Amino acid sequence: MTNAVAINQPIKTPQMLFGSDNINDFGNRVQSCRMQGDSMQPTIEPCEVVAFVDCGGRALTAGIYVYTMDVFGRPCLFIKRIVPLEGGALRIISDNLHYETFILNADELKEIKIHGQVVASLTVSRFV
Repeated sequence: MTNAVAINQPIKTPQMLFGSDNINDFGNRVQSCRMQGDSMQPTIEPCEVVAFVDCGGRALTAGIYVYTMDVFGRPCLFIKRIVPLEGGALRIISDNLHYETFILNADELKEIKIHGQVVASLTVSRFV
């Protein structure tokens, strides 16, 4: 009998961390980041690690995406639900109802860089 647990093996890719065959299907296009803030509660909790797949910089289907956008002259990372609209606009939605939904029209899209679509999240607890 072979033991499937690998002790002291480095985590080389997010696929190993999330342990999903579905994520492995995305090859080396999977990246990860950590959720900051509470805007996506209860779907994604603060400090959870999310895995996202490169989507070529575009949100063609509704889903949760990782993107950066300048706020007061600094690039900030966001994780939000995005719904593409007719004419190229995007509806940006926080799952936490304390945050407002807004729409970026096609002219404003040059201000946003979409890094990928979220495919999984993982709660990380620190004990030390």
